[in-house]
Parts: sequence; C-alpha cells; structure tokens
Amino acid sequence: MTLRYISEVPLPDRDVIDLVRRSCADVPEGSTRLAKCFYDNLFAMVPEVRDMFPSDIRPQQQRMADALLAVVRHLDSPDEIAEYLRRLGRQHHRELGVRPEHYPHVGRALVRAVSEVSPTWTSSMSSAWVLVYQWITAHMMAGAQADDGSEGAPYTPRRARR
Repeated sequence: MTLRYISEVPLPDRDVIDLVRRSCADVPEGSTRLAKCFYDNLFAMVPEVRDMFPSDIRPQQQRMADALLAVVRHLDSPDEIAEYLRRLGRQHHRELGVRPEHYPHVGRALVRAVSEVSPTWTSSMSSAWVLVYQWITAHMMAGAQADDGSEGAPYTPRRARR
C-alpha cells in the first residue's frame, strides 16, 4: 500500500464505502474477532512492532475493534470522522511511536483480517478496503504531523530533525 497525503486522497465513493460496510456486516458490535485477527496478522508480518503494545493486548483489541467499526459506520460524516482520525493519529504517534512506515503493514494486516472474518469476502472488497484505508491513513498521518508542527510538510521522524 502506498502512503498518500490528504490532498491526494479523496473520500471513496458510495459504492466503495458500501462494499467496506458489507464486509463488516457480520461483525457484531463489541466483537474483537476482527481485531484479534488483525493483531495476529500484524505481529506475524512485523514482529518488531509487538513491543509497541502491552503484553495483554485484549484492551487494545477492543479499542481497535470499536474504533474501526465506528469509522466504517460513519463514513457518511467524513468531516467528523476525519477529525477523529487526526486525533487518533496524534495519539498513536505520541503514545505508541507509530511512524509512517508502519501504516502499509497495518493496511495489509487489516485487509487480511477482514478477509478472514467476512463470509462474503470478494476481491472487490479488498480493493475497496485499500481505498478506504488510504483515506484513513492520510488523516491519521496528518494528525501525527500536526503533533510535530509539520502539517502539510513531508513527514520526518522526530529523531532525524535538528
């Protein structure tokens, strides 16, 4: 998955959003099954990120599941969701040390997890998730950049700045 800036990523159209919603339709409110699959995939793909999280990952799984399903359900309110995603990006940057290079791994782990839990999964849903994830990521990265005082500028990790 390619990282793109907000100016490059429009909100996906209604058909794309509908496909993403259909892929999550069978995930009950409060379920962490999707999040568990996501973290299992992420830690298998990029084991070094495991140390970013507490040993008991269950509370994080619940937060991730709740946040993801809320975003998917409220994509009809993109301004509100975008602001939420920017705040989340700032928080993840500050508290977990999330960097731009993590986002492609997260995207692959997420698409794989949704494919594993969705009984109606199709290749069209995979493409739809990539588009929605790029939009989500662009807003989260903008939040992390704003946290660094560099919104709109190319991201430079804190330790590389002088």
